[in-house]
Amino acid sequence: MFDTLEACVSAWERAGNHGGRQARIERNLRWTRYYACLAGRRPDAGRPLDPHAVEVVETLFVQGALTPGSSVLDVGSGTGSYTAAFANRCADVTALDMDAVSLTVLRERSARLGLHNVACVEDMWETFEPKRKFSFVFSAMCPAICDYSELRKMESLSERACGIVAVTRGSCDLHRKRLMELLGVRPSGGMVTEALRYYEVLYLAGKRPDVRNWSQRFESSVPVEEACRRNEIYFEIFGVPAERSRPLLQEYFCSQAKDGLVSDETRLNTALITWNV
Repeated sequence: MFDTLEACVSAWERAGNHGGRQARIERNLRWTRYYACLAGRRPDAGRPLDPHAVEVVETLFVQGALTPGSSVLDVGSGTGSYTAAFANRCADVTALDMDAVSLTVLRERSARLGLHNVACVEDMWETFEPKRKFSFVFSAMCPAICDYSELRKMESLSERACGIVAVTRGSCDLHRKRLMELLGVRPSGGMVTEALRYYEVLYLAGKRPDVRNWSQRFESSVPVEEACRRNEIYFEIFGVPAERSRPLLQEYFCSQAKDGLVSDETRLNTALITWNV
């Protein structure tokens, strides 16, 4: 634990290495293609409400951060797991995301679930300037909330409270870490922020945040070609050209496949951090 807010903020900025606003906007453009790839390959539009998102929203109601009359801003909504859960219980939800494909899936999902209180906004957090405030401002696993100034921006848009779902230590993917080693990729910045960073800064800022933790485990199987294509796009973000990654990915996933399918496993530990503004 740090002694001062200034020391904590400085350590966070050094560790995260997210860069200035323009650098983040340029990096966002590289990530958009990957997010679109994921959104276009998942049948999220046909899924019911996500049980974990429902549990998170119920926790927020118990804490008093949400009421049936709440307006919610979901920053980095993606295909809308949390957006749909908010819309099912609250007055209205604004889903902010920079990826058009993800928002298309979200619109289809909302329509299928009969959720007509969702407004989708295609924009980056760095350039988002709404003309209203919201009862509750929320973000889950979004790299855009990357320093203290972005936490302050969240607060400036909220009338009541804010909440963040962030990764905690012990989270891992079965294949991703090994592939990074094989390709010599060491991310130098711009990744998601660990929950502890948020908590320390908020605590030292006098917010006394509430914390609730979850551990989840996901299994999936995808064809070899899809696993290769998805990871080819992912590693291009870190400067690995497709012509270099493609042969290695093909060899690796063929060695892992059974009947043409690659099994993957993700262990995800997260914390819900909430605070009053």
